Amino acid sequence: MEGLNEKGKKRFEHWPVVSVGLAVYDALVVNLAYFLALWLRYDCQFSAMPEAYLRWLGRFAPLYTPLCLAIFWLCGMYRDRWRNVGDRELLQTILAVCLACAVQIVGVWVLFGRMPAAYYAVGAPLLLLAVLLPRLLYRLVWGILYPQKAAGEVPVEVLLGREQVKMDTEEELSFLRDKTVLVTGPGGSIGGELCRQIAGCGIKKLILFDICDDHTGALQLELKEQAPQLDLVVLVGSVRDDRRLDKVFSRYRPQVVFHGAAYNDDSVLEESPWEAVKSNVLGTHQTAWAAMVHGCQRFVLVSTDEAAKPSGVMGASKRLSEMILQAFGRKIREGRSQELTRLRSRRGEKDLAPLPEDVNTEFVVARLGNVLESGGSAVAMFQRQIAKGGPVTVPDPEAACRFMTVQEAVGLLLHTCAHAKDGEILALDMGEPVNLDALARKVIQLSGHGPDQDISIVYSGPRPEEERREECATAEEGVEKTSDSKIYICLPAPFDAARFLARLPGLMKAAYEERGDARKRLLQLMSDPGPAEAESGDSGDDSEGTLADSEATRKTSPKPDGTPQTQWNHKKRRRNRRNSKSQENLENQSDSQ
Repeated sequence: MEGLNEKGKKRFEHWPVVSVGLAVYDALVVNLAYFLALWLRYDCQFSAMPEAYLRWLGRFAPLYTPLCLAIFWLCGMYRDRWRNVGDRELLQTILAVCLACAVQIVGVWVLFGRMPAAYYAVGAPLLLLAVLLPRLLYRLVWGILYPQKAAGEVPVEVLLGREQVKMDTEEELSFLRDKTVLVTGPGGSIGGELCRQIAGCGIKKLILFDICDDHTGALQLELKEQAPQLDLVVLVGSVRDDRRLDKVFSRYRPQVVFHGAAYNDDSVLEESPWEAVKSNVLGTHQTAWAAMVHGCQRFVLVSTDEAAKPSGVMGASKRLSEMILQAFGRKIREGRSQELTRLRSRRGEKDLAPLPEDVNTEFVVARLGNVLESGGSAVAMFQRQIAKGGPVTVPDPEAACRFMTVQEAVGLLLHTCAHAKDGEILALDMGEPVNLDALARKVIQLSGHGPDQDISIVYSGPRPEEERREECATAEEGVEKTSDSKIYICLPAPFDAARFLARLPGLMKAAYEERGDARKRLLQLMSDPGPAEAESGDSGDDSEGTLADSEATRKTSPKPDGTPQTQWNHKKRRRNRRNSKSQENLENQSDSQ
């Protein structure tokens, strides 16, 4: 009668006690129902009931009671499914009562003799009502104590394992008033909720920028209904495309950017690591560059708590995105923004808008935890598996994770935008980690099923990136409290910004050529952003001509000398090469003869 609570500790399970109580109740009513049927047959007069019939009932009860309880148990009458009564439970109850009535009819007739017809005709419906009554009352009481918003919807407050952090977003929203705001990746759960909250706060213009049009289109219709007066612009494009970004930023001149466009699925990115580099790392670089070029005031990166101690491609790519913004911000604060160079994704293009002399963009980062309501969360996965009848998969009985609600995530983003200082990384105190095994059992129960009874739980084992956690863990980060006790500042280890930025062209080249071990390269660059000349071979040597030339390489590469003497030397070398090849051909012909 014990299980695990959300913190992995033992907790009391009440349903086994309820099941024992129901079994005792059923043992009484299976006999009482037929006694009442006989009593009604004789006009509710006990003295008129034949003594033989009463004797038969008393002698049959010790045999009939355990048989009925066994039938009820086999039909699932003592499983924790009665919190959400449906057709399945009603059909199983009818089946169990019909079998119990068949045993009554056959048993009494074989062992003793025939009873009045009213005994069976009235006894069966009485038994059905008696069995259903306590179970329906249990469902009613449970629904009053734990109301659900919709069928199959699990209240996140019950699953969070702590009180939800309430943030006063009035001041944060006032910071955005009369500003043009650009949100990348609004099709996700976080981006969508962010747009809903800022749509009615009096912003000048809201720009949605996403490569996926279906979710963004649905959000567009929703926002138009929510805020008809909102100046809303919906654009399709990729954060990898520097030319598209340049046109969008030059036309609309956003003052605040929430950059949430990224790949976030750990297991998927482990199989396609270079795509994580292109979108999460290089896409952040391109978007931040466009923001600096076109005078954006504040750039907010939506990052993840996995960036603090990455164990896989997703966390490492997010940490590199943070480092790009930290490097940009440091150069700007030091008055050395002109040392920054653009990453070029194609050769032979004319220059885009240049970086201005005076760059004032501020870069801040908000690290979010696992969002309970997102489509890729553990809860959503559990619900999909439950809908299919199970099993529910959990990595390990001791696996745990910190969660936050989508309201907490958006509140943190808005707080970061309004209050964070340039270069700061803010995170939310999400309390103790929630045990995933206990979480899965709670979701199963709240869905009206019994863990390990109706829905089984399977331990799939940790994923490869989780098994390598100790191997690729970086140094522990420091933290610093803010005026808000639930929000703290992350303090990652310092790094050489110039050396780090100098290695990005090589990373870009390797990404577009898909050359080398992406995961190894990401972790090396994250933990040791050393000099660019240290990279070679499959790591992404910048010495060769490449699709990803940086602007610095273009500016510093020596131009061919056009003097007559140099031109004569080139012609002489070409003539000597032709003569040597001709000599080799003659020697080959003579050898063949």
